[in-house]
Amino acid sequence: MKTTDEDLARQEDDLPAAAFAAEEKRDHHDFGNWPEVAGLAFTLFVTWLIFAFTG
Repeated sequence: MKTTDEDLARQEDDLPAAAFAAEEKRDHHDFGNWPEVAGLAFTLFVTWLIFAFTG
């Protein structure tokens, strides 16, 4: 499948649900929820560091 400029300019909101689901399946990336959980844990850790060392 060749990517065109029109494909690059499309937004996910412009795609029908079936086309979006097919594109997501074709990407073969299903990370689940762990990136959000890891990001939240990291954010809480950095927040704790800020308050721990600035008093």
